[in-house]
Amino acid sequence: MSSSKSKVDLSSAFSALRLRFEQTLPERAANLQVILAAADTEAAALLPSVINEAHKLAGACGTFGFATLGSLARQIEQLAVAVQGKTSAEQLYSLSQLKHLLLEFDVAVSMALQSGQHDTVASIMPLAENTSVWLLLDNQQLIAELTGQLEAFGHNVTLFSDFDSCLRQLQQTAPAVLFADTELKRGGSLFQQKLLLESLVKRHARLLVYSTTDSFELRIKAAEYRAAAFFISPLNIPDMVTSIGEMLEESIGKTGRVFIVEDDKLLAEHYALVLSSMGIETQVVGRIRNIIDELTRFQPDLILMDMYMPEFSGAEVAGLIRQYKSLKRLPIVYLSSETNKRLQIKAMAHGADDFITKPIDDLQLAQAIKVRLARSLQIKNLIEKDSLTALIKHSAIKEAAELEYERSERSKKPMSVVMLDIDHFKKVNDSYGHAVGDLVITSLATLLRKRIRKTDRAGRYGGEEFMLVLPECPAEQARMLANQLLTAFATLQFNINDRPFSCTFSAGVASAPANNIASAAELINAADEALYRAKRAGRNQVC
Repeated sequence: MSSSKSKVDLSSAFSALRLRFEQTLPERAANLQVILAAADTEAAALLPSVINEAHKLAGACGTFGFATLGSLARQIEQLAVAVQGKTSAEQLYSLSQLKHLLLEFDVAVSMALQSGQHDTVASIMPLAENTSVWLLLDNQQLIAELTGQLEAFGHNVTLFSDFDSCLRQLQQTAPAVLFADTELKRGGSLFQQKLLLESLVKRHARLLVYSTTDSFELRIKAAEYRAAAFFISPLNIPDMVTSIGEMLEESIGKTGRVFIVEDDKLLAEHYALVLSSMGIETQVVGRIRNIIDELTRFQPDLILMDMYMPEFSGAEVAGLIRQYKSLKRLPIVYLSSETNKRLQIKAMAHGADDFITKPIDDLQLAQAIKVRLARSLQIKNLIEKDSLTALIKHSAIKEAAELEYERSERSKKPMSVVMLDIDHFKKVNDSYGHAVGDLVITSLATLLRKRIRKTDRAGRYGGEEFMLVLPECPAEQARMLANQLLTAFATLQFNINDRPFSCTFSAGVASAPANNIASAAELINAADEALYRAKRAGRNQVC
């Protein structure tokens, strides 16, 4: 779901899902009642199906606004599990209790549907797209350098040189990100501007702090007002621009991908809708037997999984996922109506990382997943991403190429690899210094991130060399993208001490399937050879 959906659209979608669930309730209640018609000697054999259906209803009823039904379903599940563990002689009395509870559930379903009433659930507000960047600075040289870099990548920049004008504007609208100096010539300390800082927090604007000095006192003050980063003079502009780019991606809803493993289709759709409304991209598993292919294709940041499913348990699926080296660090969160802490911990020992108990309020679910996603992405970025460019590292981009090559082989769909190398980069370092060289590298990295598809991967292969992995992309399409990037990068202007200059790159494209390519390594080598043909042919071109 797009984050641009209106609140009305979301409300309609949630109502439609609830109506579909209500329509299934009589049939699902009837599935529980089969045990009533069975003789006591036959009833024991039906217990597993009753446990499974009651477990699903315990979570789903609460989610769709029928808390009383959910509580009854949970009691049915617990009693059925208890009956299952008893001897034949002991089961007779317990079966009588279970049948009484099943009748009570059937009556409760009829009453709930006749009344047309259900519990109110917290509404989810769709994310509003906001990509504006405010600079609160009075250093003119720094303003010029930052504005030039941010605007070169299409960011909407607004300048403020004093606290009062910034506060007045903040009372009308808010930025996605405010980059502020801790000390202005007019106005003094940023941390004395409590109204401004509190307004930022209330309006969910991200604060980045810049200071000419570093101290515990300044940093703790920044933390008090939830500053997302603290930069020290001399400012590392590439690092700062990269940080802003990442925060802007979050502000427009690019907050990660969640793969949902839930056998109750309506419940899975509901979770997907809740998370999508908060800007989280979701996919619901099709068939468990295809889960590795689906995970490889979707590349999620987190798996949300039910613990009890009819064909395979959550622990079994988690164990299967952990057998794959590329998926060992992928966080798995159980979402289940299981309330027994001992069983929760036992299930987590099989490869899961966290446990959320359902039913859970929609807003709480969205917030819980966003918090876990944010932390997961931070750790993932530290491990996998290059600190300068925020692109994935050499080993990770090679692994991405290998995974996509294997998937291409299975699906018989094309894929491409593009190798890029900045032309005459040594001259940039020699003429302007390594800090400017870093700026050129991060500028190309930012351009790559902004121009590729969500399914594509971009990595820093080494030094000034980059690699793109493009799934389901034939050679012609890959060359078109590379040429578009070539043109865009050549138009970027760098101005250092009133000495403007621009840079170019050369690129090589290789695609699979191809007669002379039998592995991902050969595909990468072919792209590398094409890159050097472009260099020998005069640079600033794609081969």
